[in-house]
Amino acid sequence: MNRENASFLLGGIFFGFLVGFSIAHFVYQQPSAERTAAPMQAPVNPSDPMGRGATPPQPQEPPAAAGGAPSMETMQKVQQELAALRQAVQDNPKDARSLGRLGDIYYDAGMFDKAKEYYSRSLEVDPSNPNISTDLGICFQRLGQPDEAIRQFRSSLAVSPQHWQSWLNLGIVSLFDKQDVKTAEEAFAKVKELNPSFEGLPQMLEALDKVKAGGKP
Repeated sequence: MNRENASFLLGGIFFGFLVGFSIAHFVYQQPSAERTAAPMQAPVNPSDPMGRGATPPQPQEPPAAAGGAPSMETMQKVQQELAALRQAVQDNPKDARSLGRLGDIYYDAGMFDKAKEYYSRSLEVDPSNPNISTDLGICFQRLGQPDEAIRQFRSSLAVSPQHWQSWLNLGIVSLFDKQDVKTAEEAFAKVKELNPSFEGLPQMLEALDKVKAGGKP
């Protein structure tokens, strides 16, 4: 999908950004449209700044994400879209767009294992989509697999070296999950080069400086 902006999953006051291409409220309001990203607040756990300690919901179908229980009309729209997407994938298992869209819905619901399945299938069909690849990397991180996440972000960059979101996520996971200062520093430098106006960059650099000084991010 050609989405220009990114959504921010805030896992802390000054850090914990993961930049993806899915947002919760637009999933239900614009089921057939290309989505424009906007900020979304994730649960904050002081001992777990990336939010891994939160247990994702495990219903039969994706619930609404942050913002309260969905209305009956909203749930009907979700059910209708899910049914249409599943039928599309059944009719054409190589429908990369529908597979990616299913991944988006589960991603927004916090059901990262299910989202990972659909993003992976979408990338098997269209491995050149850095947006889907980036979201898949975030799923790996959320599932406690930072090494897989890093490999996925590097795969995104092999396809699209100018994809600043992949650089940012590479830096975040390298710093917060792996304490790999060198990689994080290189990645954030690329973000500064490619998107110097990114509003979260100062916080990322501040966290990096703390680690370099021997502290914690």
